[in-house]
Amino acid sequence: MGFWNTMQRVVGVALIAGVTLALGGCGVAQTEYDALKAENEDLRGRIASSEAASREQGVRMAELEAQKNAQNQVPINTDGGRVSSSPRPFGNSESDEFRSDGKGNRVLDIAGEVLFDSGQAVVKAGAKKELDRVAKILNARFSGKSIRIEGHTDNDPIKKSKFASNDALSEARAQAVRGYLVSKGVSSGRVSALGLGSSKPKGSKKESRRVEIVVVGG
Repeated sequence: MGFWNTMQRVVGVALIAGVTLALGGCGVAQTEYDALKAENEDLRGRIASSEAASREQGVRMAELEAQKNAQNQVPINTDGGRVSSSPRPFGNSESDEFRSDGKGNRVLDIAGEVLFDSGQAVVKAGAKKELDRVAKILNARFSGKSIRIEGHTDNDPIKKSKFASNDALSEARAQAVRGYLVSKGVSSGRVSALGLGSSKPKGSKKESRRVEIVVVGG
């Protein structure tokens, strides 16, 4: 900006000074003076246009750099694919990341209230989209692996439910998840279901009420 402004002043002053000298010493005609003045104004306009174009280019480059930086900040999962930064409703920030159970298996924990209403074993409509995604992961990332669906509950006695016990409820929930995954293309021959009731509690009752999808040898 400073350089071009200086150029404008130099060009303008030089031309006007030259014209003034010429008029005073040589008697140059008014028409020639007007022509030189017009040329000077034209040069000023070109310089101003160049400055505007340069500023616009700088702004565009800054926008592109910001977009590039934003893309580079997207989290990457262990398979090299990009994942959403927003939390998944399964309770994990990246629910397609199966944890290791320390026994050579991979496990995905799904909160019970996400999948089922209290005391029920019918998969909620709102959970089906997530189970669709899990089915795709099981077929793509864990193709050929055996899958075990484990149902878990807290230790509160069953009071208002058609199920006689927590064991029965957890079994029905595991079967419901198994059936849905099979309906979405996961081979029935590699998926089993098991109800464990309250035999494997976690830190709280809420955490204990869950379904675990276990990839055997995953």
